[in-house]
Amino acid sequence: MCGRFERHSALSEFSKVVEGLMAEGSDPLPPSYNIAPSQAALVVRHETGVHRVDSLTWGLVPSWMKEPGKIRPINARAETIHQKPMFREAFRYQRCLVLCDGYYEWKKLSNGRKQPYHLGRTDESPFVLAGLWSHNAHTASEGVETFCIITTPASGEAATIHHRMPVILPRAVQTQWLDPSVSKTEQAQELLLSGDTDLSVHPVSTFVNSPANDSVRCAMPFADSSV
Repeated sequence: MCGRFERHSALSEFSKVVEGLMAEGSDPLPPSYNIAPSQAALVVRHETGVHRVDSLTWGLVPSWMKEPGKIRPINARAETIHQKPMFREAFRYQRCLVLCDGYYEWKKLSNGRKQPYHLGRTDESPFVLAGLWSHNAHTASEGVETFCIITTPASGEAATIHHRMPVILPRAVQTQWLDPSVSKTEQAQELLLSGDTDLSVHPVSTFVNSPANDSVRCAMPFADSSV
């Protein structure tokens, strides 16, 4: 799964990663080294021929749901996303890119303790995760916009930490992924198979465990002899 991630790079850096990204002016959100569910994050959506960045809340609330309650999934499995009513409509027409510099995962050690790890590009460059978004007009007077992250079976270095990982979309397929005219299930699922797995992994301090902690310390390598 993907239950925590970080985005510290400016939009100008992501414009090198996402083709056609509108990155003018100040960033809609300040950087965060510890983005948790129910918090806001930056996503890229297709709008009238351009790729626009907006701030959305992490935890998907489908447009048709009148009483979402606590059911706000933060992840959607790539293997079954086209079958689940929670994700089916958004998968066809409302796909997005989640701006990211790295994500966190917790590995259970032999002593029962859970050690947090940071996973990111080997060259420390920013990247984007495949996601879905939705606008729900039932939950607030002005509506609420939310997103979730798509996950897939882990591979490469990520598989040494957890059995799932977010889908990291390379530049070559991002435009197709955002394009709502690419609405056939088979087409969209094929794009998810292009996910990048070239990641580096390092342990970090349990400082990251608390969503209240938000500083570069969350992502810094942590030397622990028990890891």
